[in-house]
Amino acid sequence: MIVSARQSAPPVSPAVGQHGKEELVKEEDLITYCGGYGGTCARWCGYSRFRDLVALLAEWVDAQAYQCWMPHETQEFDYNEFRKGLEFFGSNDSWLVCHRCCKGGDGNPDCEIRKCCRERGLDICFDCSEFPCVKVREDSGMIERARQYKAQGKLEWLRQQVERANRGFEGHTNKFYEISAREDLPNA
Repeated sequence: MIVSARQSAPPVSPAVGQHGKEELVKEEDLITYCGGYGGTCARWCGYSRFRDLVALLAEWVDAQAYQCWMPHETQEFDYNEFRKGLEFFGSNDSWLVCHRCCKGGDGNPDCEIRKCCRERGLDICFDCSEFPCVKVREDSGMIERARQYKAQGKLEWLRQQVERANRGFEGHTNKFYEISAREDLPNA
C-alpha cells in the first residue's frame, strides 16, 4: 500500500472500467510496463490539463465569433473540421482518453515492451534479468527512468511521480502545465 503525503488512504484515480462503471485505480497501477507513469500522460482520464486547454481554446474561438464568418471567408483550412477536432480532443469520452492505462488494456496494443513483459510475467521492464535488452538499449529516456526507479526504489519513485502529476507535469513533453482563465484580476 502506498500512502501519499496528502492522503491517509491509498492514492487512487477515478477511471471508467470495462463495464462502463467508474472504478478507482490505484496509482501503483499507473506505472507502465516501460517505466513511465500513466498519471502524467495527457491521454490519462485523470490528467485534465490537456482537455482544459482545448476547452479554453474552444471558448476563445467561439467568443471571437469565428464560427459565424470564418467557414465562409477562409480557404486555408476547414473551420468546421477544426471545431470538430477541438470537440474530439476535449472529450473525456473519446477513444483517445485512457481509463485503465496500459496494464489495464488501454494504450498501444502493439507495444513490444508490453508484449514482452506479459510473456515474462513482469510488471515493469526494469525487473527483467536481460534489461537493457536490444528492444530498449537505444531508448535513453527509458534507461534514465530505470536508473531513477532503481536508485529511489519503487515507493519513493512512485511518490515523486504522483507529486509531479499533481503539479501538472506531462511525461511526453517533460513540461509542467498550468491552464487557467479567470474573470477577475489575479492578486498582485
